[in-house]
Amino acid sequence: MVKTFKVPKDLKAVMLDMDGVVIDGMPFHQRAWKEAFAAVGIEVTDTDIYLKEGMDQRETVIQLCAEKGVSLSNEDMNKVIDHKNRILNSIFKVRLIPDIKEFLSRLKALGFKLALVTGTNKDVVERILHQEEALKDLFDVLVTAATASRKKPDPEPYLKGVELLETGKERCLVIENSPAGITSAKRAGLTCLALTTSLPAEYLKDADCVFQSLEDVSRLFD
Repeated sequence: MVKTFKVPKDLKAVMLDMDGVVIDGMPFHQRAWKEAFAAVGIEVTDTDIYLKEGMDQRETVIQLCAEKGVSLSNEDMNKVIDHKNRILNSIFKVRLIPDIKEFLSRLKALGFKLALVTGTNKDVVERILHQEEALKDLFDVLVTAATASRKKPDPEPYLKGVELLETGKERCLVIENSPAGITSAKRAGLTCLALTTSLPAEYLKDADCVFQSLEDVSRLFD
């Protein structure tokens, strides 16, 4: 842990990002992005991709091109995005983050409401939840691309989560793993914990506390 943290006594709900917190999907996104950018002659690193996790795809392309000093036409940007999505669809597999089933089940048993807050399309989220028996019926609220018009780092996804949970901000806790997700939660006025599933703690310093694993987070509820 980078900072110490104590769970508030009046905590009522926990909101979790999907990729990197509930499922281990980011390695597939990273591979797809790298191949799609390489097809137009742009080399990006794993860290480049992980730092943009959770952001709108077009904004990801715009920012990475700017960082690499490359200019792409709208048509070429669309090609990169389409190529990325085709690759992702062909390689993606649902893999759970270690200890997530036990962690979520424990939170439910303790009486907390749970929300999944992601920029992923609703049909994809529902397919993942249907496919994974371990995740069925655990989430009280789903915030997807269909729920919030703006993506992280905008605060809208987490503000929508608070609204749907019908719980005050001060009684909600967020678990994230990306800078954009942390920024979204903090802009929404929420307490945010971060996991180093994708990036080292140095990139997650804006979170209220950083943890190496869900097992470490679970100890907060002992």
